Amino acid sequence: MKTCILTLCIFAVTVTAARTADKSSAPVRDLGVSSSYGVSAQIFDEVVQLADLENGVGPFLTTTLSNCQKHAEKTGRSAQSIANLRGNWLEYGMLLALKYHKLTPAYFQAEVKVVPNARNDVMVWSKEHGPIIISCKTSLRERYKQADLEAVALKAHYPDARFFLVTIDPDKQHVDRVRKKIADKEVVALQAIYDETDIGGLFDFLKTVTLTEFPSDAFKDGKVVR
Repeated sequence: MKTCILTLCIFAVTVTAARTADKSSAPVRDLGVSSSYGVSAQIFDEVVQLADLENGVGPFLTTTLSNCQKHAEKTGRSAQSIANLRGNWLEYGMLLALKYHKLTPAYFQAEVKVVPNARNDVMVWSKEHGPIIISCKTSLRERYKQADLEAVALKAHYPDARFFLVTIDPDKQHVDRVRKKIADKEVVALQAIYDETDIGGLFDFLKTVTLTEFPSDAFKDGKVVR
């Protein structure tokens, strides 16, 4: 009986410690991509549940950003402040999803030497295509045009590069319009746009390529996630 009680006590302590460790985890801090560990990273780390990735990348992103926004609202952040923070939250979510699916090394705010001063939200490097750029936009508006212009500049040097846009814009008619522009070649360099409903397709594609380190002769600046 004493042995059983002791075993149960040890089990209870272990479970409590595991839950405490999980609750106090700080995924963005652990990634090392936020040098100042500012407000966006702090809020993200307080609400994110990595277990949500088991439900798929799309649900993980929407749930996490929704919870981040609710937390920010409760702490008195203005609508404009929250709009500015959402971009970082989407980028952090993408980096964590890439790491979860073992699609690393991945790069955050990366600069390529041939196109200086153009920082790419999220990037991986593949043997097959060279740079694969993932531009993260919480709201499309006209921002997809900016992503396309940046893609054109890089594609001039890396013609086999791949360029994708990820958004969680709730205006699905707008998302569909941009998809049609890509299909009709009105948007010339972006290969596809993904939202929370079909982002699994992007991850399926990434699993078909061989990811490598960013070549030193091409890399200028950025944070790496391994």
